[in-house]
Amino acid sequence: MKKKWIYISGLIAIAVLVVAAIFIFTKKEQIQKPETYKVKRGKFEAVLSCKGEINGVKATEIKVPRILGDRELELWELTIIDLVQDGKSVKKGDFVVMLDANKIMASMRQEMQDLEREVSDLNNAKIDSTVTLSNLREEIKNARLDLEYNKIDLEQSKFESEAYQRKTQMAYQKAENNIAKKERDYLLERNKLKVRVGRTEDRVERRQKKIAKFQEAMSSTRITAPEDGIVIFGKSWEGKKYSKDDAVPTYEFAPPIATLPDMSKVLSEIYVKEIDIAKIKQGDSVRVTFDALENVTIKGSIKTIARVGEDHKDFDMKAFKVIIELDKTDEGLKPAMSSNNEIILAKIENALLVPVGAVFKNNGSQYVFIKKQGEIVQQQIKTGPENDEFIVVEEGVQEGDIIYLTSPAEKLLTAENK
Repeated sequence: MKKKWIYISGLIAIAVLVVAAIFIFTKKEQIQKPETYKVKRGKFEAVLSCKGEINGVKATEIKVPRILGDRELELWELTIIDLVQDGKSVKKGDFVVMLDANKIMASMRQEMQDLEREVSDLNNAKIDSTVTLSNLREEIKNARLDLEYNKIDLEQSKFESEAYQRKTQMAYQKAENNIAKKERDYLLERNKLKVRVGRTEDRVERRQKKIAKFQEAMSSTRITAPEDGIVIFGKSWEGKKYSKDDAVPTYEFAPPIATLPDMSKVLSEIYVKEIDIAKIKQGDSVRVTFDALENVTIKGSIKTIARVGEDHKDFDMKAFKVIIELDKTDEGLKPAMSSNNEIILAKIENALLVPVGAVFKNNGSQYVFIKKQGEIVQQQIKTGPENDEFIVVEEGVQEGDIIYLTSPAEKLLTAENK
């Protein structure tokens, strides 16, 4: 039994020695033979990949009815209490959104109470005007009777003394002046009462028109589709898509509640990080694919690039909105569908290519380690565009050259440290 264990231990020792020898031999091979790459020509393409969203180039906007944004109504914003499912197909006149009308009802109720008070004030003003003018007309009539009496006295005074004649003449003139004054007072009072009644009538008319606006606004809280299409709900200024219980601004330039895109001509909306925006330009070619559609690839080009960056929830830096117009459409495309966009930054049919890891930098220069006549030479190069795998070399190496994928000195040092 003891001999058996000695035999097994010997076999184990021999196996350990063999593994150690293989390991040492491999290390030496690695030190002596760094990984190399044979420079060759081939097709090169550099792309910038971005996620996006599909939409129609043209779309019918569904906005808050203009009456709800009337400043006189002071509604400012209303809450969505019901809406159709995003992406639903609708016909012209079909229900889309219902806005909360409670604020409108409360304001209209207050306006109607104010109208009742104004109507009451108007009726009182008319009654007061009628009574006051009637009394003034009666006073004028009495004053004219007094003038007639004074006229009779004046005619009879010719048989009296001069002093009495003078007295009756003065009384007649006074009666004439009294009539003139009462007529002037009547005209002034009539104009004053006319203005008072007119102002009250204007207030009543304004109240009535405002109530009519509230009634129109009430009927406008149910928003329907202006034409056939697929409903795609819009986004607020914060970038959040409208949903139930969201507040919708009513002013004229507010974002639309929803749109009905025309998918006969399609675009893809993407956001590009500010560190990448300088790489692209208007007119660049784009390949667009879709998560929901297999084996569908559509070419397009960059139509517009935003001039100003904005905060975006998917980026930790400013992002620029970029619109890509697709060359054609597909019957499977739906509004708001996700898209994968590859912006082609560079495309060369016959480029001299070296791996990215084989290019080193020092003091602003770029170089590779090249094998020449059995020696390792540090060769300065001039490069062009690059992607995740390869760099285009314009000067410094030729097709067929053998270059090292790592710095031979660094590889030797690393191996010795191990």
